[in-house]
Amino acid sequence: MRTQYFTSLTLWLGLVLSLVNFQSYAVTIDQLQSSNDVEVKAWLGDSQQEGNSDRKVGDSSSGFSVNEQIILYVEVATPRWFTGGTRIESVEIPNVIAKQRNQLATNYTERKGGQTWSRQRWEITLYPVKSGAYKVPPLAVNVQVSAPDGSNVAGTLYTQPLTFDVSLPSGLLSEDTPWFTATSVDVKQEWAQSSEDLKVGDAITRKVTVNAQDSLSVLLPNLLKSDSSPYFQAYPQPHRLDDTQTRGDYQSNRVEETVYMIQQGGDFKLPEHQFQWWNAKTNKLETVTLAGKLFHARHTPASFVKANARSLVNVFVVVVIVLVAFLAGRRYYQRHPTPPWLLFGLEVRKGEWSKARAQLYRYLRVSTDHLEMGKADSDKAWLKTSLQVQTGAEKAYVFHKMWKMISGKKGARNGLRLPKALPKLDKGHKEG
Repeated sequence: MRTQYFTSLTLWLGLVLSLVNFQSYAVTIDQLQSSNDVEVKAWLGDSQQEGNSDRKVGDSSSGFSVNEQIILYVEVATPRWFTGGTRIESVEIPNVIAKQRNQLATNYTERKGGQTWSRQRWEITLYPVKSGAYKVPPLAVNVQVSAPDGSNVAGTLYTQPLTFDVSLPSGLLSEDTPWFTATSVDVKQEWAQSSEDLKVGDAITRKVTVNAQDSLSVLLPNLLKSDSSPYFQAYPQPHRLDDTQTRGDYQSNRVEETVYMIQQGGDFKLPEHQFQWWNAKTNKLETVTLAGKLFHARHTPASFVKANARSLVNVFVVVVIVLVAFLAGRRYYQRHPTPPWLLFGLEVRKGEWSKARAQLYRYLRVSTDHLEMGKADSDKAWLKTSLQVQTGAEKAYVFHKMWKMISGKKGARNGLRLPKALPKLDKGHKEG
């Protein structure tokens, strides 16, 4: 019994000592970093400086431009091997758009100090949208590597903070106007019609595709504005944005499409549009113009009435007024004698010169109390015109001129004054 007790005690002591010994020799990720068995580093660069080891970590001497693509590189390395997946904390910086386009790291090996190191390089693109000084905070990197004793060690490492400056690349730009930065831009515009011979009710589709290298699709400007006019109504379609990365080549794609429904016939033009972008490769400001296009659409009967409704109403009103006036005049003159001026005009127009001449004499008597044209006035123009009428001239302008001259005589009342029954007697009273 006593021997069995000592055997059990010995086993328990051995177990405790083995646990204490294990805790003494277990390593952490911080210890591996201190012993140079794992390392993490970060640096900033652009697409032209990828992996450029001569850029110092945290160096802020090299500034960047507003909207420029800045690549944040995070690299983890170990002289042994990775035993689990690596995860990097999301980057959050005020006034900076951060996007990790490639969810996979670039894996490669490197000889260092006679050892082969396994490396994982991660890329995060940054797009500062305002000028100023920026700071990339320490990023948590969760790793799992093999320790020298063969065990798996997992833990969190932190990158060192980085700083950089951002400013406008040109005095011609401002942060309030739409523009973006890229190293290359390609623009394509396409047109489509619902029918070759356009008419009111047909549709025109305008599609614009912008491909930009080393930029972000959300930074590309809104090109096709919702402009409408009496000739067309614009219906913008949802924009299609896409960002891709292939072997360090960052491409952004923005597709805009607008459908224009024709509302009115005639000639009209869909407007041109412009946008500006800063070429980070040549350090120049460039302007791209999307040309407009002229179109012609035919009217339908309904659209013609709708487009000219006001004019048609005005014409209809005028026609009604003229018709009413004509009918009223016709009815009036059916009950009343025809005015002398109208009879005279009709006779001249028909070439009935004798009747027209008689009308002139009648009008002269009513207007001036004279029976002879030559004695009604001594004016040279009067005498000349009256002589032409008396000598048988058969010209419309002569007769009309004589009528106007008689109308201008003192005492004329547009043919409404009645002739005196005894003009000589009235003259004798005036002399007396």
